[in-house]
Amino acid sequence: MSNGPTVLIEQANSRYTMYAVVEQDERTAYFYLYPAELQSKKYRMRACWLRNIQPGPAKRDSAAMANGDAPMLEAHFSNHPEGKEPLKAELVSVVWMPEDDGAAVLYDGKTLGVIPGWSLYADEPAAYAADCINADGNAIVFPLGELGKNEQHTRVAEAVRFREAWDDTEAPQWPVIQQQFIATYESHFGEIKQYFAIDNNQWPPMALGKFEKDNIVYFLTMGVSIRPMPWVSYLYNDNASAYRRMELAMAISKDDFSEEEIMKMAEGLSSMADIPWRHISWLGEGHTIASSKLPAPFESIVLSAALYNGESIALPEMYGDKVNLFWVSPVTLSERQFAHEKANGGYELLEKMIQEDITHIVTKREAIV
Repeated sequence: MSNGPTVLIEQANSRYTMYAVVEQDERTAYFYLYPAELQSKKYRMRACWLRNIQPGPAKRDSAAMANGDAPMLEAHFSNHPEGKEPLKAELVSVVWMPEDDGAAVLYDGKTLGVIPGWSLYADEPAAYAADCINADGNAIVFPLGELGKNEQHTRVAEAVRFREAWDDTEAPQWPVIQQQFIATYESHFGEIKQYFAIDNNQWPPMALGKFEKDNIVYFLTMGVSIRPMPWVSYLYNDNASAYRRMELAMAISKDDFSEEEIMKMAEGLSSMADIPWRHISWLGEGHTIASSKLPAPFESIVLSAALYNGESIALPEMYGDKVNLFWVSPVTLSERQFAHEKANGGYELLEKMIQEDITHIVTKREAIV
């Protein structure tokens, strides 16, 4: 009679939206990704078989599943049909993907199992294990295969390098990134007037720079693009690198708003920077976000690169990816409702705004729908 599985490791991602757990009983070892309670209505647990500790069954282990136990993998799908020694907890480690939505289990530094982030969003879950050598249509796990044959190897190696670089106190990453962004922004908007940390002392470092030019106050984020956003690799596949990183900006007319109103809007902007990772979501062109920091009649914002009509700003690349700069533009309740009426309604709202000569510069205005 089993005493239930032993937990070898449990590790949350940086925002505690998901937990990686490796468990083992006397039959088998498994890796799980569990969404935190707040996310559990939206996302389901994902599982990855790691090894059989007893000889594998000839057929699908339906009895274990009916019993609520983790199923063993069929012997002919595993590279150890007779079973393998139990995993040692001290050799098990977890690395989260940079998006924080997928993770891998390493055993003595080698990849043992991977649950990619996109598996969270797909109807058919997918996981990859080093000790799995084949799979059929009912597969509970797929072979990780050889280096160079499966992109998961590359993704895990990148994740390990990414985390190690940020843990390296001898060669801090942030000062370099920070300076690149400040220099880019200053070349367009003049000398930085104020600098605000907006990361709540959590990794990664994120900040908001305040600039002023021609009676317009500019706020621009930096550090948001250190992490790629969740969801994007699932939605855009091979083109994901063009969409997965962003920074946010806001330009506010001093003729239209008081200093207090301007600073309140900046506060609203800074709270949006972490949304993709706090909510396992993504932000892009035409997306709307509610905000209580806007002066009436505004109650939400729409994100857009297309509203910007100044000289083009080339942001520094991040890990070889393009970084998108989205301008935050306040919208009214009726405008937000218009955007939500149909799929891609945000684009239609932006088209209307552009027709009405509304640009990235925030001014007082009436609702256009």
